[in-house]
Amino acid sequence: MKVSVHVSFDDLPEGAIELCRSVTQRRWFESLDWYECLYSTALAGTVRPRLYVVRDDAGAVLACLFCCTREAQHRELSSLSNYYTMEFSPIIGVGADVREVAHHLAQFIGAERPLWHSVRLDYLKDSNPATAELVDALRRAGYSVRRHRQFENWYLDCAGINFDQYYAARPSRLRNTIERKGRKLHKIHDVRIELYRYPTDDILRGVHDYVTVYGSRWKRPEPHPDFIPDLARRLVANDCLRLGVLYADGRPVAAQFWITTMGEACIYKLAYDEQFADLSVGAILSREMFKQALDRDGSACIDYGVGSEAYKREWMSAAREIFGVRAYSRRTIRGMGHIFSAQLRTIARRLIPRRQ
Repeated sequence: MKVSVHVSFDDLPEGAIELCRSVTQRRWFESLDWYECLYSTALAGTVRPRLYVVRDDAGAVLACLFCCTREAQHRELSSLSNYYTMEFSPIIGVGADVREVAHHLAQFIGAERPLWHSVRLDYLKDSNPATAELVDALRRAGYSVRRHRQFENWYLDCAGINFDQYYAARPSRLRNTIERKGRKLHKIHDVRIELYRYPTDDILRGVHDYVTVYGSRWKRPEPHPDFIPDLARRLVANDCLRLGVLYADGRPVAAQFWITTMGEACIYKLAYDEQFADLSVGAILSREMFKQALDRDGSACIDYGVGSEAYKREWMSAAREIFGVRAYSRRTIRGMGHIFSAQLRTIARRLIPRRQ
C-alpha cells in the first residue's frame, strides 16, 4: 500500500473523490459533501487541510483520512472537525483490510517530517471499527495514546419497530404531555407541520424558517451563516435531508434538522420559539419526525447527536461515549523530558547554595 497527502480538496485524486461520494447515503459524516461543506463554510482560513489517501499497489484508492493543521498548533495534526461534527473516522472502501489500512496510515503519519508532536482526533465512536484500528495503529507506530471522554451520545435501536410500537413504549408522562398540549395548541392556533426533503420542496423557505426559529431560541445567529444553507443543499441532492417545521398561525415556532441515511437518522439540530415553550411545540414536532423516520424511512437506528440533555432519555434507548484521542510522539515526550530535567537542574542550582 502507498499513502499520499494532499493539501486541498481540489488536489484529491479521482479515486478518492469516488470513494468519498460512494459512502454518502450510508454514512454522511464520512462523505466528501460533508467535509467540503464543513471546510468551505466554517473552517477555511483557520485550518490547513491535510488529506491522506491510501492506495493499493495497483493504484486503486482504498481509504481516506481527512485531517488539518491549525496555525497556533502547527506541529499538531488534527481531525478535520469542529462543533458541527457528529462523528469522525477514516473513510474505508468496501472490501479493504481495515487493520492494514490503519497500519499504513499511522506509519506514514509517524514518519512525516517535520515530526508531529501530537495527533488530535475528536468525535470518535467505538461502534466504528475503523476508529479503533486507527487508534491502535498509532500506538503501534510509536505514539503514546491518551483517550478522554468528550460527550454522551444517546441513540435508539429501532430495527423492525414501527412508530406505534415505539410510541407506546415511551414514558406515559411524555405521551400525556404531548397529547394534552397538542389539543391545546390546535385549539388556539392554526397549526401545520411541513417536511422539507425533496428538491421540489421550497428548501430555501424551510431553511429560512429554521434559522428564524433558531435565532428566537438562542438569541444569537449561527456562528457561520453559510453552513446550514450549504449543508441543506447538499443533503437534499442526496435525499438525506428531513427538515421539519411546525407553524402556528403561519409563524414558524419549532424546527428540527435531521440527517437521514440508509438505516440511520441523526437528529442534528433542534430549535423552538420560547414564547411557545409551554405548549411543548418541540415535543409535538418530535413525534411527527419520529413517525417519519420509523414508518416512512424505515430507520434501524436514530442518533440524538452530541450531549447529555435529560429530555433525550425519554426518546432514546441507550447512551454511548463520544471520545477524543491525543497521541503524543514518544520522541517528543523524551525530548521534553530532557528539557524539563535541565530546567529542574538550573532551578536547583539557583536555590541550593554551593558548598564553600
